[in-house]
Amino acid sequence: MAGFAEAVKIFLLDGILFALFVAELCFHHLPKILHEIFGVAFALMIAVHVWKSRRRLTALTKNFTPRKIFSLTTDAALTVCAAFTAATGVCMSNYLFAVSAELHRNMTLHQLHVAAPYAMMILLGVHVGLHWRELHARLTRLIGEKIFNALLILMSALGGLGLSMNRVDDRLLMKHIFATPATELPAVIFALMIVGGVIFFAMITSLLDKFFGRSFK
Repeated sequence: MAGFAEAVKIFLLDGILFALFVAELCFHHLPKILHEIFGVAFALMIAVHVWKSRRRLTALTKNFTPRKIFSLTTDAALTVCAAFTAATGVCMSNYLFAVSAELHRNMTLHQLHVAAPYAMMILLGVHVGLHWRELHARLTRLIGEKIFNALLILMSALGGLGLSMNRVDDRLLMKHIFATPATELPAVIFALMIVGGVIFFAMITSLLDKFFGRSFK
């Protein structure tokens, strides 16, 4: 029973963390002060998530294999992107943090603040894909295999469309972009595209993981 309760807590924590991430990328549809509040909450939740995952991370450092090295690299890259997002967010804060006007107007910091979360979206997809079996088992128990597969196909397609409509490639290249065809859509559709983007990359990672099989263990 204690193990089940702990699993529920972890699943809830991951769900809240993911919801905050999606909300942050929907900043076009949020009041600026709420975007900053969610950003602080997101940073705190990441710290809690890392602390809760410390045993798994420690285990990855023992008996290195290609898969463990790849997983650690992904986690490290996610952490760096999160740090860049938090640091640049503080520099551009309008409400919660006092910063210099020079930093606030710095275009490079603005572009980094936009690019880093989209890099996180891809890396988060890879991270989820590496833990796909566990996630698949949890969700199919909740909603059933057929519904899960149907949602997976739908969300992956929506995510792929979102990558194009939101010009994610240009955002990653730090081009100066504000509005895109995706940002003109209702907030719910835009949010689903972000979720779908994570699922899109998770599916690619999961398929590659299966393809390489034992050689990647």
